[in-house]
Amino acid sequence: MKRWIPTAALALAAIPAAARVIPGPCGFESHIQCAVYDPSEVYEVTTTPGKAILLQLEPGETIEDEGAGMGDGKAWSVSANKNWILLKRAAQRPDTNLVVVTNRRAYTFDLVTAARGVPATWVLRFDYPDTRARMSAEDARKRTQARAIAHVSAAAPKPRNEDYSMRGHLELAPTGAWDDGTFTHIRYATARDLPRIYVKRADGSEFLPPYHMEGDTIVVHEIAREFVARLGNAVLGIRNDGYSPEGHYNAAGTTVPGMVRLTKEHR
Repeated sequence: MKRWIPTAALALAAIPAAARVIPGPCGFESHIQCAVYDPSEVYEVTTTPGKAILLQLEPGETIEDEGAGMGDGKAWSVSANKNWILLKRAAQRPDTNLVVVTNRRAYTFDLVTAARGVPATWVLRFDYPDTRARMSAEDARKRTQARAIAHVSAAAPKPRNEDYSMRGHLELAPTGAWDDGTFTHIRYATARDLPRIYVKRADGSEFLPPYHMEGDTIVVHEIAREFVARLGNAVLGIRNDGYSPEGHYNAAGTTVPGMVRLTKEHR
């Protein structure tokens, strides 16, 4: 719980109406109100007897110790925690001002009794242009980083291992087989049915790896010492005689062609 300082020095005896920002409804409910944050503005909060008011600040924002002052502290019941402030009238004539200082910003509020026909404030939230600008700049930085990484990855010379041998039903033999240290390419320049390509483990078991097609080439999303092509009863072993378990460094950080993996920075 924060300490609230009643002080006449913080009171704004009369704030001209033109100097106040009157929040508008966030949606269909007129009592749930929103305003754009500006440190030079005073925000009007309209009140009615018996109704609580929640001032909801930005997530991650916390009220500083002794970071709030109220012109008439006896007129209000106030509590706060992290990024919210809860207010409730405690006097018949509670109109006063409230100044709040957080770890990020300073806010000035004018607490006034709602005129007839004017919706009272139950919840007040803020839109923060500085946060949106920072997020936009961060997104632009990430896009620039992604383009740079993709360019480096595309420009880097790709190793090509074509040292493959085959054994078994040669009618399943591909036109060519090679890998670039990340993907294995098995090409069938023919109109015949394509076999399924399995990876053979060291214990002799097999599994079907992820793959995609590039024209007449099956692109298997990994490299292995041995593959098995199967179609009906026909079986062909495809051995990678130039196999290197280390593969090669993947600058893009992903095995999806044309994609770049970006890690989120924790601040």
